[in-house]
Order: sequence, then C-alpha cells, then structure tokens
Amino acid sequence: MNRCESVVGADEIRNELRTFVSGTIHDLTDTVIIDELGICQGQARVDMAVVNGRLHGFEIKSDKDNLRRLLRQIDIYDKVLDEATLVVGERYCNAVVGILPEWWGLVRFDTADEKVTFTEIRKPANNPKQDPRALVELLWLDETKAFLERKSAMRGLRNRPKRELWDKVCECFELEEIASEVRTILKLRAMTKVAEVL
Repeated sequence: MNRCESVVGADEIRNELRTFVSGTIHDLTDTVIIDELGICQGQARVDMAVVNGRLHGFEIKSDKDNLRRLLRQIDIYDKVLDEATLVVGERYCNAVVGILPEWWGLVRFDTADEKVTFTEIRKPANNPKQDPRALVELLWLDETKAFLERKSAMRGLRNRPKRELWDKVCECFELEEIASEVRTILKLRAMTKVAEVL
C-alpha cells in the first residue's frame, strides 16, 4: 500500500494528535482538550479544540476522507477560532496549500509501522475574521445571563429569548472580552464534566 493511501481513520489520528499537541503545551494545568466541539449552532464540529489562553481548533482529514466540505468548514471555523490547524496525510498535503487561508496552520501526519507521526508544515497565526456573535453563541442561556449581569446589562431582558441576549452581549462587550469569557466557560464546562465522572 502506498504511504499516501493510509487507511488510518480520523479517530485514530485524533488520539495520537492529542498526545502530540499535549507535548507542545507549556502549561497543561490551564488547558483543556475538547473533542467534537460544536460551533455556530451546530453548523460544524471542530474535531479537536485546545482551550487555554487561545481557542485553537484542529480539523482532521484522513486519507479516507474527501475535501468536499472543507471550504464550508473553513468559513465556519473562521468565525469562531483564535487559531486553526488542518491535519492531513500525504494524499492531501499539497492539494490543501492553495485552499487554506494564510492564517491556518498545516500539519501532516505519516503512518509507518502502525505508528502515527506528525510534522508541522505551517504554524497557525491569529485569525483576523472572528465574529463576536458566532463566538457568543457558544454560551448557554444561564452563562449568557451571568455575563450580562456582571456588566449590569440585564435590565428588561430577564425573559427575553437567547438570541436577544446574545445580541446584547455583542453590544456591551468587545471581541476580546467575549473571546476570553467563552474560553473560560469552555474550560469550566470541561473540568466540571471530568469532576462529575470522578
């Protein structure tokens, strides 16, 4: 079998990618890794999201996948993530270079002797296209209310639908404040979930 026709699937790659990424993070105590993070009200799911001082999403395309959905995924990810990285095998590595925005990172995986290794082809940069409304949609209703209450901006909104509360957050907070709150909440949710399991 040709190297570029690896039959390793996305789940296997993600398991190994988690180990690879964890080895590059300086402070794991302030980091959570979330599999299948739904964004933009379920329009897409980020294969693996690393949340600390940044929200870094990894999209995996195994050699068994195709690239038909990639352009749409890029458009959606661009609204939410601080950084994004595409992880592909040799089959797609050259093909995606002309597709990815300049700020996206690119990692190639290789399989040999039943092992998966990773090579960083291009580092991710800051996303210039984040949309505050898409970001705030990651917050649940009670989280959104708490955010507004801290800003003393809940007056008249107690029984309003979530979409109006999201609009109000975008009026009251700058992009970085929203991004910081979302990262904090995502980490808190993940840590709470682990504590419940324990």
